[in-house]
Amino acid sequence: MYAVTSNGTIVMQSGCHGSFIGKLDLQVEDGKIIDVKHELVNIDEKIKADEEIELIINNLMSPHREMLSTVVGSIQTALNRYRVLEATMDNLLLKSIVYVSGINLAFSNGWRYGAPIPPGPITMNDLWNIIPTNPPISTCEIR
Repeated sequence: MYAVTSNGTIVMQSGCHGSFIGKLDLQVEDGKIIDVKHELVNIDEKIKADEEIELIINNLMSPHREMLSTVVGSIQTALNRYRVLEATMDNLLLKSIVYVSGINLAFSNGWRYGAPIPPGPITMNDLWNIIPTNPPISTCEIR
């Protein structure tokens, strides 16, 4: 991935689903940017946690850890939100809406965020990371 400049604005995308962060180095002289370097940094164990931030996160998350680790089901195929026209998670959500509501047909607006879920057990944490919370569901009758 590269940073590009459009109308004087630096635009970049640093990966998806929390797998990368972007490092943007700017060389500035006389108040003007003269050079831009963009690098994708892989999120892995090589990056050391900031102890202060880790403590804050642990304190905030501790009341929710048991609920988030609860296994709510299992899957044999990965669930993702990658594709524009159809994705495995969208299909599961739409089939669930059809089942629960008794309607004949369901559509998704196809949002593209969320961490994929590999085959195996599904936890509440997995669900919180792949689908929006409390999205509106609308129904209509077509004649």
